[in-house]
Amino acid sequence: MSCSRQAALLLGLASVATAPLGAQGRVTVYRDDWGVPHIYADREEDGYYGLGYATAEDELDYALRVILMARGDAAQAFGKELVEQDYTSRLWRHAEESRAGFTRMSPELQRNYRAYVRGLERWMQEHPDKTPSWAPKLEPWDLVTVSRWMLWLTYQVADGLRDCRAGGVTLSAFDTQALEQRAALASNEWVVAPWRTADRALIMLSDPHGGVDGQFVFEFRMQAGRLKMAGYSVLAMPLLVQTRRVAWGMTTGAPDVSDCFAVTVSPKNPRRYEFDGKPAMIETKSITIAVKGQPAATRQVEYTRHNGVLSPVVARRGDTAYVVSTTYMHEAGMFDEEVYRMVRATNVDGVREAMRLLGMFPQNVMVGDVEGNSFYLRAGRTPKRPTGYDWRKPVPGNTAAAAWLGIRPLDDLVQIQNPATGYMQNNNIAPDQMFVGSPLTLERYPADIFNDTPGRMNSRGRRVVDVLSRAYRFTVQDAIDLALDETWVDTERWQAGLARALARLPERARAGSKDFREALQRLLRFDGQARSGSSEALTFWYWRDALSAGPGGVPADVLRPDFAQSDSISTSLAARMVDAVDSAVTTLRRVHGRTDLTLGEVFRIGRGGKASWPVGGVAILPRDRRQCAEAAYFNSVCIATLRAFIVGGPDSLGRRHAATGSRLLRLTIFTNPIQSFTVHNFGQSSRPESPHYDDQAARLTSERRVKPMYFEKSELLSHVTAERTLEVPPL
Repeated sequence: MSCSRQAALLLGLASVATAPLGAQGRVTVYRDDWGVPHIYADREEDGYYGLGYATAEDELDYALRVILMARGDAAQAFGKELVEQDYTSRLWRHAEESRAGFTRMSPELQRNYRAYVRGLERWMQEHPDKTPSWAPKLEPWDLVTVSRWMLWLTYQVADGLRDCRAGGVTLSAFDTQALEQRAALASNEWVVAPWRTADRALIMLSDPHGGVDGQFVFEFRMQAGRLKMAGYSVLAMPLLVQTRRVAWGMTTGAPDVSDCFAVTVSPKNPRRYEFDGKPAMIETKSITIAVKGQPAATRQVEYTRHNGVLSPVVARRGDTAYVVSTTYMHEAGMFDEEVYRMVRATNVDGVREAMRLLGMFPQNVMVGDVEGNSFYLRAGRTPKRPTGYDWRKPVPGNTAAAAWLGIRPLDDLVQIQNPATGYMQNNNIAPDQMFVGSPLTLERYPADIFNDTPGRMNSRGRRVVDVLSRAYRFTVQDAIDLALDETWVDTERWQAGLARALARLPERARAGSKDFREALQRLLRFDGQARSGSSEALTFWYWRDALSAGPGGVPADVLRPDFAQSDSISTSLAARMVDAVDSAVTTLRRVHGRTDLTLGEVFRIGRGGKASWPVGGVAILPRDRRQCAEAAYFNSVCIATLRAFIVGGPDSLGRRHAATGSRLLRLTIFTNPIQSFTVHNFGQSSRPESPHYDDQAARLTSERRVKPMYFEKSELLSHVTAERTLEVPPL
């Protein structure tokens, strides 16, 4: 960039920063060399206006689609396939509750959300040719609806749905799918205290996993009014961000926030029941769902008022109606307000105070600040439950004796601040496994607050604890390496077992083909790193896959503590392990024509079109995923790297494409100036014509790299590729 260009940009930034307050504002949106928008404004609402405008430029179709889905109006635009989804959105009253919740938010946040919608609309007005014909009229409370809808079935009501299913009832296909998705979720978060780092600065990692495209969030930077933040937003909500002073991450894991109640109804009238001996009625409402090209679909929704909240009937069996109560039913907007207060906090204590609202969806939340402090909270708006019931199953719904007794305050929840170890992680593991000697044990908390299996650990948690417990001069590069770690834990154990098997059956190696013996050498010399350029890693993956394909899946004998050391490995197990090598070689030759391919020649990442790139860090999972349900299997058989890429089945060329895994990584180091790095698959824009459609998948994810955040103005200026200043009309 030329000196005159830099000077002009500096003047532009200065003019924005000092613009006088008034009815009309101004916002400047700069795009960096990855297409990420950097938004500068004097007032908060002007910054949100720019964020809405930038979101529309990159992700308009997606933003409008999720708004329709959250409202329960998607079938009208896209057809009958979405009727069930619309019904579920209407059943849980996302639009009605969000409209009411919007009015309870602070005036500043309401103003910001209105401005965001105006920014979206501004871009649509300027680009009618790129605005879909089905675009709805937008409302500011749509922004509340989207985050509520997006997380609802997976988090706010998942425990209650699971309790109903534990009672033997059949849930809808839509609810069942949501529970299965919850079981498959994985994410990483960890923090390292300054005394363990080379720069004496706290390091914080946030890496939520899921659908590998990461499209549900939007990457941005904003300096507007008092807000100076960067990271990922869900439309207007800055859900996963950092400021100059605080940063946080989130992973799946939380207290129990919803319950299933079994209501015995009258055999003569399925909507009539008794409550404490007095007659009561199930409330009903008829909803009409417009359907594109089809007659409208009319459904009945049913509710009780258990625990003082509308509680939908989610299933029936005989004379029993099963309803789910969640503490979040009438709390729309409090999630948005809590996150807004977190962004404005100046340290960990301020974030903790913001979280007293109890609006955060159920999550493991980990926070670090510039002062070197860290905080963990197993967040969730948790009811006080009466004793005497098994709350993991449906509880009686015809008596007030099973009714909630209020809401637990934040201080009751599982939490810790500044652990003495100087590090902690929660990569979807039980709180008592967050670091060596974690005091967050079940004995200290009620079961519904702890809400986990004591001792539950996984390969990602083990890997981070192993690395951080040994770190006493942890560098920025160490942090990047750990964030992108591709280690398959327990590789040595499996290699030792194979060596034992070959020692028991030496004739198999002597008589083996050249391909077989070369495969053995790759397996036994493999360093355990699932690098895209490693042929040893690919052979190891195919061997482990073949071993899980036999009767009963992965042999239970491999779970014995002495499996890798014992001289008494059975002949049958030895044969299965060696046979699996043969099978792996045969599959490699049949599918790919050769046996020495690298991992990245088979495992790929891309948007699903013709372009894809090599990727490492894929998971090793048995073909029967039910073997991952038990802790013992999960530790030794179901192995995910920290990148946690899970692939689909082979395509016509035998390639397997990443479906879920790392997708919106953010690494923060509180040095002065602050250092931050991100990766957001696949790229900033979902428009195929954009140069940022899949550039991060190609140049970052595939190459195991991160990009700098350019958090400070001085970092940004030499990386600006486009700019747009917008006059913001009065709201």
